[in-house]
Amino acid sequence: MARLTDRGVAAIKATAERQQISDDLAPGLQLIVQTSGRKSWAIRYRVAGKMRRLTLGGYPVIGLSEARDKARRALADVQAGRDPQGEKEQAKADSVAAVVDEFRKAHLDKLKSGKNALGFLQRSIVAEWGHRPVREITKRDVSRLLLNIVASGKEVTANRTFAHVRKFFNWCAEQGFIEVPPTDRMKMPASEESRDRFLNDREIGLFWKATEGMEAPYRQALRLLLLTGQRHNEVAGMTDSEIDGETWHLPAARSKNGLAHDVPLTKAALAELRLVPRTAGGDETGLIFTTNGTSPISNLNDKADDCVAAMSKQAGDTIARWRPHDLRRTVETGMARLGIAESLIDRITNHISGQPKIRRVYNRHDYADEKREALTAWASHVISLG
Repeated sequence: MARLTDRGVAAIKATAERQQISDDLAPGLQLIVQTSGRKSWAIRYRVAGKMRRLTLGGYPVIGLSEARDKARRALADVQAGRDPQGEKEQAKADSVAAVVDEFRKAHLDKLKSGKNALGFLQRSIVAEWGHRPVREITKRDVSRLLLNIVASGKEVTANRTFAHVRKFFNWCAEQGFIEVPPTDRMKMPASEESRDRFLNDREIGLFWKATEGMEAPYRQALRLLLLTGQRHNEVAGMTDSEIDGETWHLPAARSKNGLAHDVPLTKAALAELRLVPRTAGGDETGLIFTTNGTSPISNLNDKADDCVAAMSKQAGDTIARWRPHDLRRTVETGMARLGIAESLIDRITNHISGQPKIRRVYNRHDYADEKREALTAWASHVISLG
């Protein structure tokens, strides 16, 4: 044991072996000197007959005087029956990031929509508070997080985030991580109205020209949405194995309503698919719309905003904002204007609520030819506008 001084601590050099130098003024305090020369502070103490070590921080960020103060406070906690290192380990185990991962394993991995829900949690509470103990998150923390999302102009995203965060904290309470969810008695951060936005013919022409200058694979993904009328998550997750000649076989596992669905691919749609560049690693996953080869693109909302900006620049005035899902509504509305029967449009978009159950059970005709004819007529109309 030695009486450490500020000058002495600064002068200690690294050796071929790791050094642990004790301080005689603060029992248990040690200066740790690694063979690399890096120095840090730790305190050793005994709890229930076992030796424990608590790291206090690195030198010179924490000087000798502060290290002694931290050591004395830690020993006072030990004398009061606490285990500072045990509490530190428990806090890490119960951090937001760690508990979200437990939630994923216990709940989300069993859900078809689990990856989507996990994405919301990772982009919000894990990114914001990942290192903090889940029990420390307050209602004010959640409110501030959601209000910031609303302030960025993403009201719907704020509401979806809140729904997933609320479910997570309810699960935390059920599992004993917390007593009361911080989301208790909180309301949706933004009001939502039923969307009725669709692109008119002028806007479709602007859209087609605007996407021409967009980078791959976002140009092709947005155009496929307008050419096929399918849901944006279904298009984004398209794989090579789902394409058979001129038909896209959407499996039940990837369909929102759980029904397998065949989408005829027009010449225009196939032309866009041929322009999608292959990404390293994509051959293993088979993903078509990917930038990393391992996961489908997930930022089509942002790319839609870029497209709206380009459309507005072309038009010389402000084009009302639209979302990727509004392209699906544009297809339905546009086909109806072309005189295509509503029942056929529902089959093209796999819109189950538009098909009476008795008809779905007994009418097994797949309407492949009719759907292809309708989509070809729609594609011709779209291209004529661009």
